[in-house]
Amino acid sequence: MIETPRQWWTRKLLLGANLAAPAALLATRFQQPLVIAAVFGIHTAFASAVMRPQCGWFGPVVTRFQPRGQELWLTIDDGPAAAESEALAAGLQRRGVRATFFVKGRNLAAQPAIAQRLVAAGHTLANHTDTHPSALFAWLSPARLRHEIAACNAALHAAGITVTRWFRSPVGLKHARLHPLLRQLQMRLVAWTIRGGDGFRADPATVAAHLVRQARPGAIILLHEGRPRSNETILRSVDALLERGFIFVIPDDAQLA
Repeated sequence: MIETPRQWWTRKLLLGANLAAPAALLATRFQQPLVIAAVFGIHTAFASAVMRPQCGWFGPVVTRFQPRGQELWLTIDDGPAAAESEALAAGLQRRGVRATFFVKGRNLAAQPAIAQRLVAAGHTLANHTDTHPSALFAWLSPARLRHEIAACNAALHAAGITVTRWFRSPVGLKHARLHPLLRQLQMRLVAWTIRGGDGFRADPATVAAHLVRQARPGAIILLHEGRPRSNETILRSVDALLERGFIFVIPDDAQLA
């Protein structure tokens, strides 16, 4: 995958400016208000590029897709969660719903057989790093960054998943070297349109109501597994959205925006 020139140079500009900013402060001995304001703006922009999941200043980020009707894309992070994942996949299959599971490599390597069960139920699996280093992802060494993505891909391949084209970073954080690496691996960074807010604690009814209010055709929905009441939360949300006339699909790459 090739980044557009605008996105490529935006990343280069942010990196260069962020590195040059301390030198500018030292050269002016912190005595020029305009320089201080400019440096603050540069660091704020850099932090925004790192921390805002939908921000594309470092490179392309998929935040929605082009729907064919009342379509939504359900994505589920942080699994697989053993029998709970199988029960969830079965529940979704009974409803005619397909989802993409963004899995942790370490989790999948410990239970590789679950991958084929999820695929047999109509779902897809994608890369969510090997160990989910959420607190440190943006500051990983280049070697560790590559390892996190490559190790998860290896776990997917070992479990029989031959196509590894989508990546989601922990909590949507970016890394300054992430896009060049994804480009080498021919992968796309996938964020979301709407998050359920179920990453820590969640009341299923509250999450479902939030998603119903926010959902629009083409939205990528983010929910999580492996938490207390995760399956109940996901299935209740799915039921509520189905009742509103939405359908769930896994889009083609050409539909991703």
